[in-house]
Amino acid sequence: MKINLVVALYRDSYFYHDYGSAVRDLQFLATLAEFDEIAFITVINRPVSILERLLANKFLPKKIKTKKISTLDVTSLDIFGAIKGRAWASEVFPKIINKSLLDKKSNEYLNVFLDFLPIGSFEPSLLDGWIYWYDFIDNFKKHNRFSDREIKLVQEKYDFVKENANVITAVSEACLKSNMAYSAEQLYVLSNKVFKDNDYLISALTHNYVPECTKFDFGFIGFITNKFDLDFVLKLAENYTVAIYGQVLDSVVAKKLRVNQNVKLFGKFSYNELTRICNTFKVGLLPYLEKKSHDGSPLKLYEYMKYNLPCLTSIDYEIKDQKYIINYNKSKNINDEVNELFKLTGDRSISASIREDWLLSFNLKKIIDEIK
Repeated sequence: MKINLVVALYRDSYFYHDYGSAVRDLQFLATLAEFDEIAFITVINRPVSILERLLANKFLPKKIKTKKISTLDVTSLDIFGAIKGRAWASEVFPKIINKSLLDKKSNEYLNVFLDFLPIGSFEPSLLDGWIYWYDFIDNFKKHNRFSDREIKLVQEKYDFVKENANVITAVSEACLKSNMAYSAEQLYVLSNKVFKDNDYLISALTHNYVPECTKFDFGFIGFITNKFDLDFVLKLAENYTVAIYGQVLDSVVAKKLRVNQNVKLFGKFSYNELTRICNTFKVGLLPYLEKKSHDGSPLKLYEYMKYNLPCLTSIDYEIKDQKYIINYNKSKNINDEVNELFKLTGDRSISASIREDWLLSFNLKKIIDEIK
């Protein structure tokens, strides 16, 4: 039996139109849409307040347009709702999810509701006839940008998941262990994986590195917050050049980076620009403060490997390779190790080391087969 899939995204189609499939839930969505086992997908956007429609460039609904995916985009009559921040999700999502579980339920297909929301529950009785799949994108109880009020709402959502989920996937073993005592029939640790983007024609796994495009020694791709290891990056910039691609969400970090002549901030980018971006530096950076970690798994590590870039990291993640990936917090001679990484820039042996079980499609296909 094929699957009728309803998805509540954390980063919805408005994010997708700005950034592309740059995050876990959108990569899940794009990958699942390729499976023959999935008949239809309905994406639930976060409702848009009237104020956002008027003032926040959301006048026209944003939808992910494919043959298989339809997008549910509604306007909330709560005029100032979005001003409440993330906590608004606890107020605005229940109604739209409840309606979707009623309206989208099929008698011909296997109904699966895939929920990525860290805040926002719904009426559990409406799950009758549905398989409820919850994904821990992150351990939001530890999120460095969530307030005490928001973390309380996260805990409420996680308690709801404990009681109602049939299938649970978690981004890391630590994330799953932090939120144990689940009654779900199926539990999976599914770290972020290699995503094969179908939106553009370039195959990253056979990517040709172009040395003449390289302008920087190091590069970082992603959002920059206060968990960014600023001290290390500034120390690195004493001897090397650093390119930072992504929106800086912490003004203190931004100010200190901008005044350094060896650091270049490029701002936000879309996922389909990665091929060009990854040609501009020699070594990828993962400079995160471990004390601010929230049990995550870095997508960018896999992007660096796809584009044949070695990596300098602050934390040992699920992939450990002393040849391609160096933990600078464990380094005995960082300059010598950096020079060795530079020699590997563009080496196809990096992408060649990617195993089949590192592919997102491989892992999601196994879960779909077990759900069916």
